[in-house]
Amino acid sequence: MQRHIIFILVTLFFTVSFIFLVLIVEPTILQDYYPPNLPDTLTMEQWIESFQKWALICVGAALVASFLWYGLAQRVFKSNNVRSYGKRRLWSFLFILPGAAIGISVLLVEKAESSLWLAYLFFLVDGLFPYWLATALSSPVAVKYTPIFAKQMRRW
Repeated sequence: MQRHIIFILVTLFFTVSFIFLVLIVEPTILQDYYPPNLPDTLTMEQWIESFQKWALICVGAALVASFLWYGLAQRVFKSNNVRSYGKRRLWSFLFILPGAAIGISVLLVEKAESSLWLAYLFFLVDGLFPYWLATALSSPVAVKYTPIFAKQMRRW
């Protein structure tokens, strides 16, 4: 029971950390890259709100993928064999959730051409890193080394 609580706390910690980045840090950075060619119907604040909405969707998709990984790993891979045969494919497959959220975000965020590259970079970070960090640091024992670089992360 304790390991379930630890996974939930670690996952929620990373989720809250990335929500903080989306709501506080990233908009501040994006303000420095004010897009001069915003459409007349769109203010900078509206564009930032659009960005934040889609970035939060990326973080949420990472959270869902993390809990799916934990649930599948806990129920399907019960042995203590730490080999990654077939498990890494499942772990990688779950990147589809945050990856799809990133793709949808890139397509649907309000266009502001000079700041768009940075918004895309933030979508990648907000979607991929929470999933990777949560799974690399707190996967169940049977799959604890399955995430890429998990072994190195757990040595620290």
